[in-house]
Amino acid sequence: MSETDARLSIGGFSRLTWLSPKALRLYERRGLLRPDVVDEYTGYRYYRPSQAERARMIALLRRAGMPLERIGPVLDAAGDERRELLDAYRTDVVRAHERAVALLDGLARGRLDGRPASAEAAPGVSSRDVPAQPFVSRAVRTTVADLPAHIERAAAELSQRAGAAVDRSRPLVVVYHGEVGWESDGPVEVRVPVLAASDADGVEPAGSELFVDVPYGEVQFPTILRAFDAVRDAATHHARRPSGSPREIYSGGDPFRCQVAQRYVRARG
Repeated sequence: MSETDARLSIGGFSRLTWLSPKALRLYERRGLLRPDVVDEYTGYRYYRPSQAERARMIALLRRAGMPLERIGPVLDAAGDERRELLDAYRTDVVRAHERAVALLDGLARGRLDGRPASAEAAPGVSSRDVPAQPFVSRAVRTTVADLPAHIERAAAELSQRAGAAVDRSRPLVVVYHGEVGWESDGPVEVRVPVLAASDADGVEPAGSELFVDVPYGEVQFPTILRAFDAVRDAATHHARRPSGSPREIYSGGDPFRCQVAQRYVRARG
């Protein structure tokens, strides 16, 4: 059998590795597991059976909750270096587990104090008019586990590129053009405000938006989804309809502030 005959289609490789085609495409985009061949005419992807070992390693690391950004270095390391990377991740997992337990304990205490779940699920939504804002931006694809690091890195790079043109009176904006979850990678757009359109990659026009203030303890996945649900729901009521993608708005300084917002327009008819 020739090497070409031995290749597997993405469906066949999916059955061999127990990884969905969606997951395989995600790992390809992130450079973790590239097909052996992509047909230039059909776009069909083919894998070698020998790639199954790397695929299974990715699956095991994902089952342990490791972010995709950290999986690549582990796959490329060996021996002591790989053990050090795994030990470092184990330490982070333990700390994250401790934070999650504390969060769950707090939620349980809140409900035992008599606050109904419906009240927790419906944060207060406010409306405001916002001026036009020029910005520099960068689009990134990232899962939720890697999201904070990508936002921080993109914001730093954009601020360095814009230099003195950065408008430090305006907040950082992260626009969600696609779903971000454990196995969904956006894309998201990181926007740093600048002073003038001549310095900008784009200008968001003036308009109206609905927003929710997010408590510091809820600025994490999945608790922040309550705020996204609230503004999305509000943007479909009272003769409104959503305009554009939802976003997070970050104001630095003391105190730190995070808001989730959704632009809207008045529905006609």
